Formats: sequence, structure tokens, C-alpha cells
Amino acid sequence: MSRVTGTEEGPLRSTQRDSFSRLAISDGLLQVGIAGLASAAIGILDNAVDSIIIAVISGASLGVGLVGRRRLVRRKHTATARILAGLASTWSILVLLGTATYLATGAIDSVEDALFESAAGFSTVALTTLDPEGLSLPVALYRGATQWVGGLLGLFTVVVALPRTMKGRVQIPKGIGRRADRLVPTVEIGRRRVVRLYVALSLACFAAYLLSGMRFRSAAIHAMSTVSTGGFTDTTDSFLTMNTASKSVATVFMFTAGVSFFALFWLVRGNHRRFLASPELRVYATIVATITTYLVLVVDDVSVGDALFTAASASSTTGLAVVDWTLFPPGALAILLIAVATGAMGASAGSGLRVIRAWLLVLFAVREVRRQLEPSAVIAVTHGGRPVGEDELEDLTGYQIAHFGLCAVGAFLLALAGSELVDSLWTAISAISTFGPSPLTGPTGDAAALGSWGQLILIPGMFAGRLTILPLLHALASLLQAKARFVRESRRLLRVGR
Repeated sequence: MSRVTGTEEGPLRSTQRDSFSRLAISDGLLQVGIAGLASAAIGILDNAVDSIIIAVISGASLGVGLVGRRRLVRRKHTATARILAGLASTWSILVLLGTATYLATGAIDSVEDALFESAAGFSTVALTTLDPEGLSLPVALYRGATQWVGGLLGLFTVVVALPRTMKGRVQIPKGIGRRADRLVPTVEIGRRRVVRLYVALSLACFAAYLLSGMRFRSAAIHAMSTVSTGGFTDTTDSFLTMNTASKSVATVFMFTAGVSFFALFWLVRGNHRRFLASPELRVYATIVATITTYLVLVVDDVSVGDALFTAASASSTTGLAVVDWTLFPPGALAILLIAVATGAMGASAGSGLRVIRAWLLVLFAVREVRRQLEPSAVIAVTHGGRPVGEDELEDLTGYQIAHFGLCAVGAFLLALAGSELVDSLWTAISAISTFGPSPLTGPTGDAAALGSWGQLILIPGMFAGRLTILPLLHALASLLQAKARFVRESRRLLRVGR
């Protein structure tokens, strides 16, 4: 519930209300409204009808977002539960808005397919039901823009929202040291810095793609889907037929998109020592290098460049493909699955379990084994030169259980829907990590192979992967609480009736 906190004199003399959820939704509507209007303006000469439809829907979204920004104020201290609810509400509203846009333009006829396409876009998952080469320019740009907005929403979640409310957690990165070296000294400053860095990376990627020989349409779409780790392309074969220069650009920016925005901020600020000293960055780079080396040694006829591209795509959870990696030997598929499941660095545009959590899980397992061998030894888990508290390790273990449990449930439901068990496991992990492609859907992420039920099954997992599993757990807890209240109220009414 919103509560009146004061008034502000202005042209409309509007009363400002304090509501995190509504303000978060307003911010999301603003972002997708601006992106949609830009897509419509650029594509007006290609398809005027689609451009007008997108412009009308996006204009309405922008108007509602502006009104919300004017009438609402941000809480200085917001409970974590309210932040999680706001993030979940924002994602849900944007997915419904995207669904309406696809149906209105006629790009998709089925409600189920439109819902899945919108969810995949805002979740930055490289799965699609569309023929990308058959889309009009405004619709193709809008589809790419949904991934760009989804990536920004994910960054706001893991860089600004959660670190400000869940302090003191190694797996929730936060700025330390001098105020000038902190990415998020305050919420507003943090949001502005994230947007500027995200936009700068997007423009740099767009310019690099143009210089590599891509035409404007492809460069714009690939820039949005590369920086956001979304993996959507305007070709049916992803990067399989792209030139070497474009593949090199994609490799560099996919790897960069998987790097923590805290580390990128240190690099931009000139704090190179701190950037290079990041333990998580070293682990992330080691994973990419190890996978590249393994693929070169094990897979026949794979060049170093293609192996590096594939490793960067898997580790950053982008989902772009330069070869048909689903035909790799079982060992290569297994190591790629581990890379996809582990995912990118914390506080990055990529997703997955996150390198920091996977690394801490390994350190925790090593400590427990040593404890079994040396019961009297006092062994601490350390990261970045400081010990990790027992309460944090317990939280981390709970998060892993929830994450792996969600993967298991998704795989089980896909198997019930008719998919092979191994393919179901691969697909569930891939979707929850926001990677997308799997041996079932192919290297380009053809979601038609999933069927309608399979697509609907994956939507909650994609949601959890993009905004972290915490909002989904909060939503589940809210449903259980609502059920308990309903049961109590029903029993009370029955007793009164008697």
C-alpha cells in the first residue's frame, strides 16, 4: 500500500506517494517506452504500420512512466521484501506489454508464443519462436530492445537494489574504499552510473560491429543483444556465416558483458590495480581460457577463434553461436554445460549461478573435506583477503539448494512434457542461466522444439535467472502465506456457520 508522504507544488499540484513497486514499474515503462519509440522511428520507412503500432503502445508506456515518476518518490530505506516485489512486478508488467506489442503488430498470432517471446526477450534468453529474417525492421529492433531493457533491469537488480539492502555479503558485491571508487555510493548516483556505463558499452559495441562490416540493422540488433547477453540475432544461423571481424567483436563484448560492473567501473576510473586484483575476474578469465583450450584439443576442426567465441558465449550466458556446438563430443558438451550453469561474474549483465557463488561453493566443499580429515583444525573460508562468515556460508548453501532445486524441477517438468531427460536437464539449466540454446533447441535457440507446454514451463525459470532467484522465492512465499490465510479464514467461516 502507498502512503501519502507530502506534496509538491507544480503545474499539476500532484501529491507524491511513497511506493517502491509503483516507482520501479514506472522506471521500467519509461525505459521500454523510450526504446520502443526509437525502434518505431528508425523503422518507419521499412514498415509504417508496425512502426505506428509500436509507437502508440510505447508512447502510452512512456506517458504512464512519466506520470508515475512525477507522482511517486523513492523510499530512503526500503525493506528487501518490497524491493523483490517491485522487481517481480516490473518484469511481469513489461512481459505483458511486450506480449501485447507482438500480438498487435501481427508478428505473432498465438498468445502463448507471444508471451514466451516477450519473456525470453526481457529475460535476455537466446530462445525465440520467430523467424528473425522475416521480421520488419521496427519489430526486429523492438525485439532486440526488449533484451537491452531486460539486461538493464537485471543490472539494476544485482548492482543497485540488492547490494544496498543485503550488505555484508560476499556473493552480493558492493563498493568499498573511497567514495570516488564506489559505483553505488547512493541509489540515484548508482543508477546513473550504471546507465552511462551500459549505454557507453552499447554504443561502442554498435560502432565496432559497423566497422566490422555489419549493416546498420544487424549492428544495432547485435549490439543490444550482445551487451545485454541476450543472444538474439536477425539471422537464422546466428554467427555461423559472419565474417571474422564481426566474430571477434562479438567475442570481446560477450566477455566484457560477463564482467562485474564494479570491476568495469574501477577500470574506467583508472584503478587498474584493483581491477586486475579482483579474485572473481581471475576465476572468470581462467574458466574461459580453460574451456577454449579444452575445445581446441578435443573437438576436431575447431579453430582457436571459434573455441574462444563459444567459451565466451557460454560463460557470459549470451547464447550466440559460431559453430554447431550441439554436435560436439559428450565431454565438450559437459564442460559447456558447467560453464553455462556457473555463468558470469556477479553484478554483470550475464546470469547463471555466478562465478563468485560457484567459487565460494568450491572453497566451502574443500573446507568440509579438510574438516573430515582434520577434525580439530580451525579452517576458515576466505575471499579477497577476508574470511567469509558462517551465517553467509549458510545463506549461500540455501541459495544453491534453491537454485539447483529449480533446475531439477524444470528438467522434471520438461521430461514429463516429452523431452529426453538429458536434453531436459540441459534446457532447464540453460534457461535458468539465461543462456537459452541447448541440444534440444539447437545452437540458435529454436523454441519451437519445446512445444507450447515446454515454453510455458521455462518462463518461471527465465524470470528467476534474470532477476536472481530471490524474487521468485519471495513470490512463492507470498503465495504460501496467502494460501495459509485463505485456509484460516475458511475454517473460521465454517466455525461461525456451525
